Amino acid sequence: MKGDMKMFLYVWFFILGAVIGSFFQVCKDRLPLGLDIVKGRSFCFDCLHPLQWFDLIPIVSYVMLKGRCRYCHHRISLFYPIFEMMSGFLLVLLVYYESQVIKAILLFLLIMDFITISLIDRQWQIIPDEMIILEIFIVLGLMPYSDVSLWERLIGILIISMPLLLLNFWIPDSFGGGDIKLLMVNGFMLGYIKIILAFTIAVLLGGIYASYLLFYKKTHRHHHIAFAGFLCVGILISLFFGEYILYFYSYLFI
Repeated sequence: MKGDMKMFLYVWFFILGAVIGSFFQVCKDRLPLGLDIVKGRSFCFDCLHPLQWFDLIPIVSYVMLKGRCRYCHHRISLFYPIFEMMSGFLLVLLVYYESQVIKAILLFLLIMDFITISLIDRQWQIIPDEMIILEIFIVLGLMPYSDVSLWERLIGILIISMPLLLLNFWIPDSFGGGDIKLLMVNGFMLGYIKIILAFTIAVLLGGIYASYLLFYKKTHRHHHIAFAGFLCVGILISLFFGEYILYFYSYLFI
């Protein structure tokens, strides 16, 4: 492929990534409030004025409006254009390194879904069912690109989630229902071995974070921490690097 055509495609994928990133920001802002993400017009969360299409162009609108709402002039968080730019670069990066474009786009959607889940859980300590349902479709789309057997997937659904459900009966609210659903879906994606690895990584990261908070007295021992972000990191590490980690583990201990 010629250099000019390659550059054109990367620019196109950057724009696509930024647009999709903007959509996931809508999910982050609206779903916890019970607002529809498809129907209804976007509006300013400060003055509630409906926004026009030219107020919603990723990155460009923020620059043109100088970071302020067109109607109430309230400052718009810099998080929005940065998130859109990072989304664009992420899709370009995945397309560059992944030879199969459809797979790259599906992986991009998976990562964006995880980021959105993590941000919502951190702020609201909930995982909207809509984000879980979206991931189910992404996982089904990724199935042809994976050699995980159906039996491994079916065992993966239950091997972590079932003990956590039983633990919830014994110690109520020890794990959120959204976390368990997330583990079930990704157990199907990864298979039982890698979902165990993902959960182990998540527990280690969550434990380190909780220890830090307790040590510096930023929380108390009965306080619930948002665990979805650690789960998502563990799942992604297991998805992209699981084979290497398991090989290294077997080399050292088996």
